[in-house]
Amino acid sequence: MRIKTIVLSSIMSLFLSGCMDIEPTVLNEINIATAVSYDYIDKDHFTSTAVIPYYMPDKKVNNVTFTATASLSKDVRQKMNQQTDKPIYSGKIEVILYSKELAKHDLTRMTDTLIRDPSVGNTVYLAIVDGKAEDVLIKQLGNVDKGTYLSNAIEHNIQSGILPKTNLHLFSYAQNAEGMDPFLPIIKPKNGNPLITGVALFNQGVFVYQTKEHENVIFKMLVEQSSNKEGFSAKLGEKLFASVYNISSKVSYNIPEPMTNSPIIINLNIEAVLREFTGDKVDKKEIRKIEKKMENVLKKRAEKLIVKLQKLDVDPLGVGEQVRTRTRSWDKKEWKKLYPNIPFQVNVKLNILESGAVE
Repeated sequence: MRIKTIVLSSIMSLFLSGCMDIEPTVLNEINIATAVSYDYIDKDHFTSTAVIPYYMPDKKVNNVTFTATASLSKDVRQKMNQQTDKPIYSGKIEVILYSKELAKHDLTRMTDTLIRDPSVGNTVYLAIVDGKAEDVLIKQLGNVDKGTYLSNAIEHNIQSGILPKTNLHLFSYAQNAEGMDPFLPIIKPKNGNPLITGVALFNQGVFVYQTKEHENVIFKMLVEQSSNKEGFSAKLGEKLFASVYNISSKVSYNIPEPMTNSPIIINLNIEAVLREFTGDKVDKKEIRKIEKKMENVLKKRAEKLIVKLQKLDVDPLGVGEQVRTRTRSWDKKEWKKLYPNIPFQVNVKLNILESGAVE
């Protein structure tokens, strides 16, 4: 049995190698890029910077960058290879950054190139930089590989922060879907460190809006069923404030008459822990008052954000997809006409599970 397994494994290895035409490589004979940035020059050219981490004998990481200007991604790599003693490989890229200026001129061509490149994984993170994308990669971020650092920062904000799930695959899916538009995280260099400030929204591959700080949490709640360890605060009265954290939210849609201009109802159910309250006491009666006031605050934020999305003619929430799955008379062009004028009603139900340290 063991001999059969070995023989079968050998045959499969030979078969796969022959089909895929894999060229063997030795790690110390190549440069492995872990992050790449793109900055706008003009409509035909961009500047790209790649980060290559070198692991030193004392376990320190020395990040080396290579920069080139071209009109095609493949030309950029060729020009970068002319600067090095070893070929640059993209199979370990974890993050790809685009400047906001470049994103304003359509990212479709750039992302399509990535999808067609078999060496780039579908789960690679994409992000928009508020400023020069190159600036995020040039500065040393302590004793760590920059690609890994940025990837971990985005992953952290997806798991417990302000970002909905995002990567190359999800961006491409939303870009090509009939009833939704893509979004990406926005990074802003601050004191030499990358700070995730919000979400970039796109219409036909073109950057059109960046969510504000007070919109980030409600945006994530409306996009997906999510959890957020950070939380949010709200003003409940003239001198009354409350803050909740460890949020778990679920969103659902009620669309009685799809493909019409009749109202669409979004139900948002939230569970959270009260972290801070500036009132005099916290008992069950007061908690219920806090829940009601925060429900009204979140309802207003959500409905105001949706109206803004309608005015921008973008649908990052995927409302169109919700409608498409509920009707046989789906028509993309007709939906584009209907979407900006459909009234939305957001029903928020907040359940404060416990009052934490404020008791």
